[in-house]
Amino acid sequence: MVGDVLQTLIIFGFIAAIVLGSQYFQARKRARVHETIELAMRQGQPVPPELVELVARQTPRSQPPSDLRWGLIALFAGIGLAIFGQVMGAIETDARTALTGVAAIPGCIGIAGILLHFLGRRSS
Repeated sequence: MVGDVLQTLIIFGFIAAIVLGSQYFQARKRARVHETIELAMRQGQPVPPELVELVARQTPRSQPPSDLRWGLIALFAGIGLAIFGQVMGAIETDARTALTGVAAIPGCIGIAGILLHFLGRRSS
């Protein structure tokens, strides 16, 4: 029992370490580029256009994810779980009920996201 929990924590810990480590090193790289530009400007030197282009490419776009996009993703995740539940129901009848119930959660969230998209668009 403890071994299973430990294995799960290790697996998810490695995934989290990879994601967080990647974000950390990207942030450090962006900070170094910005420091280089700031130092060049303070010394009165011209900033190379390649460096400005690099900063422009690295700047994250501040566009929030669309309600429609995540709504469709959640809806189809729910549909996929429901289909999986139906397939597993042929083997184990209890699985059909359990998985179909679980599939209702992302399905309802997806429908809510789609409704928010269309209702928000109508009001603006």
